[in-house]
Amino acid sequence: MLRADSRWVNAHRLIPMIFNVAALLNGHTGEMIKFHFAHETLRYEAMNFIEVEAQGKLMRTDRTVLAQADVKALAESQCARCLKHADIKLDLNFAEEFLPTSIDSIARRHIWHDDAYQDTDEALTISESNILDMSVALSQSLAASMPMMPLCRNNCKGLCHQCSQNLNIATCECSEVMTNSTSLSKIIFT
Repeated sequence: MLRADSRWVNAHRLIPMIFNVAALLNGHTGEMIKFHFAHETLRYEAMNFIEVEAQGKLMRTDRTVLAQADVKALAESQCARCLKHADIKLDLNFAEEFLPTSIDSIARRHIWHDDAYQDTDEALTISESNILDMSVALSQSLAASMPMMPLCRNNCKGLCHQCSQNLNIATCECSEVMTNSTSLSKIIFT
C-alpha cells in the first residue's frame, strides 16, 4: 500500500488534492494510496468551500482509479430568508472513478482502453503525466450537495415583506409581518 503523507506530497511539489498515480497505475488491481488533507479551500463557479477536509483512498481497479473519501466542508453562502452571510456545514461521501489517458499505461494494459470512455468528463481523467487532480470533481460534488434554500439558522425569521427589516435583529411597525406560515399566493398576488 502506498501512502500520501506530507513527505511524499512535498517531495513531488503536489498540493493535497493532486496525486501522481504512476505507481498505482503500474501496480495491481486493489492497490491503494491513502490520503488526508484539511484546511483547504475550493471554488466552484460563484461558490466558495472553506475548511475542506477529506480522508480517503485512491484504489486501482481493472480500468480506472477509484477515489473514495469522507469529506467535510463549510460553504460560504447567503441565507435564503434574511440574505445575511451563512456558513453551511456539508458532509459528503465522495466516490468517483478517474480514467487514465496515458498511452504508456494503456498500452501495457490494453484492457483499460475502451471506446465507451471517450466521452468521459475531463474532470474525471488522469493526465498523460499520470496526475490525478480531484479538486474539480470534489468541488462539483460539494456544489451538488448544497441545500436548495440555505439558512443562517433553522429558526431564521427572514425579512419583513413591506419594509425589508431583518426580523432576526428587530421587529418592525408594519401592519402585517410575513411569517413562515404566510401563503405564497398572498406574496405573489398582492
